[in-house]
Amino acid sequence: MPSIDHYVLVAGNLSLARKHYQQLGFTVAPDGVHPFGTYNANMYFRDGPMIETLSIENERRYAEAIAAGNSFVKNDAIYRKVLGDAGFSHVVLTSDDAESDHARFVGKGVSGGALVAFSRDFEQPDGRIETISAKLAFATPTNARCGFYFTCEDIAVPTIDRSSLLDHENGALGAVQAVSSAPDPLAYVGFLGTLFEAGAIQVSDRSVECPLPKGRATIMTPDQLAEDFGIDGAPSGSDLLHRGLVFEVTDLQKTEDLFTRNQVAYKRHKQRLVTQVSPTPGPFFAFEQLR
Repeated sequence: MPSIDHYVLVAGNLSLARKHYQQLGFTVAPDGVHPFGTYNANMYFRDGPMIETLSIENERRYAEAIAAGNSFVKNDAIYRKVLGDAGFSHVVLTSDDAESDHARFVGKGVSGGALVAFSRDFEQPDGRIETISAKLAFATPTNARCGFYFTCEDIAVPTIDRSSLLDHENGALGAVQAVSSAPDPLAYVGFLGTLFEAGAIQVSDRSVECPLPKGRATIMTPDQLAEDFGIDGAPSGSDLLHRGLVFEVTDLQKTEDLFTRNQVAYKRHKQRLVTQVSPTPGPFFAFEQLR
């Protein structure tokens, strides 16, 4: 069974997104530049998937990548066109064989585009240049324009010391749940089975959930979303939409005290703190006490 590798959020201005995350108490890594016109600011955790926030670094390369059929950039552009520059675009899974994943997605009729293979340079603190390489296989439910997923096979990963990035002032240990919404979550049981290769999908009248290593992925109705998190229903035109992430923290009161000091807009809902990911309306982050 794959595990959750990371989540992709989108931003129009990466610098402003970084400042907002820091206001929320997150430690954010330096910018990383992709060869196809995008760049990112990532957050790493001691227990849980990485969070990648993606923005457009070079418009010309971005347009060239779309014209060349790069599925990662094409899907990013589709998301921004439909839902804007503040959002939660992809749930990403680990993979041992992205080419096999791609063939499976094509065979099941849920491919989200052509396989992507890429490499980029990474500079170590001592100045050494090493290479990061990966292959990505994309899956999108048939009736969902923006419910994007992909699997990520690491081909070459240098040893990177991220110890200084793992502790966060807000006490976050990691994202334990990805929350998506759809009018009929049960319609996605087959898709999730193909994607996650999971036999233990939990189904109820208003939600479908996949327990996975490093977290769980949930699709719930807009009514359930409002009940659990106090979040209004999905924007019109989206059948399946990734809505937010739930973090475990070491001490919820300390997290709340930090939000108060930093003048973060939030609300308490069902023993959680719920706030916006970005200064403009978009996905939510929810924080709950470590059990």
